[in-house]
Amino acid sequence: MAKKVLVPIDLADLKTSKRVLAAALEQINSGDQLTVMTVVPDMITGLDWRYAIRGETGGSEDYDLQEIVNEALARLNEIVADEVPAGKKAKTIARRGTVYEQVLNVAEELNVDQIVIGAHRPGLSDYLLGPNTARVVRHATCSVSVIRGD
Repeated sequence: MAKKVLVPIDLADLKTSKRVLAAALEQINSGDQLTVMTVVPDMITGLDWRYAIRGETGGSEDYDLQEIVNEALARLNEIVADEVPAGKKAKTIARRGTVYEQVLNVAEELNVDQIVIGAHRPGLSDYLLGPNTARVVRHATCSVSVIRGD
């Protein structure tokens, strides 16, 4: 059994995320380190179509990306509080950036033994572009368990 497990979840897909977290919880003992993370994708702040069609990237309003990350962390903490049973502890992390890069960075920083990650049913675009889960599986230096979503 792994002693350090990383569980990246997608806050936009709670059904799959809860299945992934449940699968990770089955694989750890009470003293093991469980880290649940989410990633807020990078975005061009305030970009809207009126500016985009003129080729401008300045945008019309500013979004506080750190506030968005903080909101994601608060939501992640709620999910962990609801889903992690008494006797097991989980650390939470919210990052922003490219999903697979952030997952791999956190896995390396924490020196995890295993990543438990979800995957949705692949569509044509996934075969052409490569989903985040596939990139994590290809580039992780530890074991990766993939939990298939609906």
